[in-house]
Amino acid sequence: MSKIIINGNEESKISVSDRGFQYGDGLFETITYKNNQLQLWNEHIQRLNNSCDRLSLKKVDEALWLEDIKKLDLVNDSVIKLSLSRGNSTRGYLYDEQSNVTRVTASFDLPSYAEENQTGIIATICKTPVSMNIALAGMKHLNRLDNVLARNEWNDSAISEGFMLDNQGHIIEGTMSNVFCVLGDELYSPLLEQCGITGIMRQQVINIAEKLNIPVNIVDISKANFLSMDAVFISNSLIGIWPVKKIIDGENSVEFQQSKLIDDIKQKLLQVISV
Repeated sequence: MSKIIINGNEESKISVSDRGFQYGDGLFETITYKNNQLQLWNEHIQRLNNSCDRLSLKKVDEALWLEDIKKLDLVNDSVIKLSLSRGNSTRGYLYDEQSNVTRVTASFDLPSYAEENQTGIIATICKTPVSMNIALAGMKHLNRLDNVLARNEWNDSAISEGFMLDNQGHIIEGTMSNVFCVLGDELYSPLLEQCGITGIMRQQVINIAEKLNIPVNIVDISKANFLSMDAVFISNSLIGIWPVKKIIDGENSVEFQQSKLIDDIKQKLLQVISV
């Protein structure tokens, strides 16, 4: 059951003139609320504020977000979504620097993912590319049409994720996740300087790998190199880490082995997010 707080008040409608609706002019964060705590809250609010600076979008005081979250009256484990738009404006792309932002705080039930996802999922390679734009790279902005189109390329319930490439044929991310590969005793993840989201959980994985003295390589990864890795896994703030056991690429498929390296990172991650 969802509950929505808009600018501090419980309601479920915004104006059709809101720039978030009109142009996707805004940002969002998706946060896990589990065991009565907001997981990685500081990291989420920092990314939101950093992205506000990049978009010249007015920041919302952290205390206001937390006040809105209290109004959600959370009882069970939930998904918290914070959305921030530039607010209402007249027609046209030019925005009013003095306009008030629209903040939306919503709670949803935690998704019920299959238990076997923890030991390995099946994924596919998507045809829809990730749009390349260095000005927006890394941010979790409201323009997610690439991901919408990619996610709707399959309806097979056995497939849990789809991997997206950029226009140059590099693996960038999943439709809802960041991507990691294992080759030997080293970790690889796509370079996200021109597109893709720099996920909160992605950074946690990188931090943990470095503490475990696992080399981390942030590089361009071609599809051919991606499919020849020893192991692959994905991450996001809701699922944590899921290993990938098979990737479907058109008429072909590639199977991946289990990796102790992934298990080690996963165990350390559970300790971090349960703090």
